[in-house]
Amino acid sequence: MASNDQFSWGREQDNAGLDRDLPVDRYMLVAVLGLVLFGLVMVFSASAVLAQKRYGSEYYFLIRQGIWAVVGLAAMTVAIKVDYRYLKQPAIVLGLLSAALLMLVSLFFLQKLNGTHRWIRFGQASLQPSEIAKVALICYMAYFVDRRGEEFNSLLRGFLPVVIVAAVVIGLIAAEPDLGTALSVAVIFGVAMFAAGVKVRHLALLSIPALPVLAYMLLFVPWRFQRVMDFLEPWKNQTTSGFQTVQALIAIGSGGTTGLGLAEGRQKLFYLPAPHTDFIFAVIGEELGLIGSLAIVLIFGLLAWRGFKAAKSAPDRFGQLLAVGITTMIVAQAFFNMSVALALVPTKGIPLPFISAGGSSLAINLIAAGILLNVSKHEVSREWG
Repeated sequence: MASNDQFSWGREQDNAGLDRDLPVDRYMLVAVLGLVLFGLVMVFSASAVLAQKRYGSEYYFLIRQGIWAVVGLAAMTVAIKVDYRYLKQPAIVLGLLSAALLMLVSLFFLQKLNGTHRWIRFGQASLQPSEIAKVALICYMAYFVDRRGEEFNSLLRGFLPVVIVAAVVIGLIAAEPDLGTALSVAVIFGVAMFAAGVKVRHLALLSIPALPVLAYMLLFVPWRFQRVMDFLEPWKNQTTSGFQTVQALIAIGSGGTTGLGLAEGRQKLFYLPAPHTDFIFAVIGEELGLIGSLAIVLIFGLLAWRGFKAAKSAPDRFGQLLAVGITTMIVAQAFFNMSVALALVPTKGIPLPFISAGGSSLAINLIAAGILLNVSKHEVSREWG
């Protein structure tokens, strides 16, 4: 089922056969820091009026985002300095996965927030366990494949146990309900398993039980079905169920090539819902135009390039899959968020990594970025270009 040659990606080691401890990938680091700083600016621009009306201070969301950014950057610094191979310890991997599953299950015993079981609240702060579950699953997949070695070629002893764990995580997230995040976890799983050498036909077999479930959730859950209809004809219900999509398109269309100017956007003034979170890319499009929007797309493209490059040159299977999973997690979520704002996919609340307001999402993405940067320090070959 899996191929070690396929997994190695043509990696070359140095003469000693050992990886070298290099500086972190400077392009990746600058991209992450740039996105975080840019996110602080855009959160303030998108939320100042809303924050003043709701909380009496235009800096409310900016301060909260700033605090989480400091916490996340401190955690990222630690993750950069601590060798990623410490994560291979069974106690750490299994402990993290168990904690994530426990939190996902505990959600269903807590009071709903916004009609869903997605957050654990601590006073004014909240934690979204699905964000932790994504990182936990990535670590588990990398650990399991690395530990199994040649046995991973076996369907029963290799691939199937990973499928079961992933299915449990995806199922719990989908039941919250949070179908968008569940699908993003499925994408992470698929890409990571393909990188591990699992054949496409074996991954395709998983769609046999998954597609009917997905079809039921899209077609027979009324509010999801309405979102699909609004995606196909957003202007038909522009004042009701299609309001979010239409306002996002108006915002992006109003920006033109160069935008209306930073903080000059109009749709965020109580027209565009969630302008500082799920639809912040629409605010970017309106205020910074096509040029600003393309710049963000290119930066995430840069992260994808450097992340997969770090994976290709990692000194072991664990590092390779860790880098593949984290890169896919960040980039897939980014392009899904931007696709929602552009009405390329049905509306779904997915934050834009490093930019959207959201404490736990920002902190966990920064920790994941720190792990990815640490993998880049141990590449067996790297040419700075």
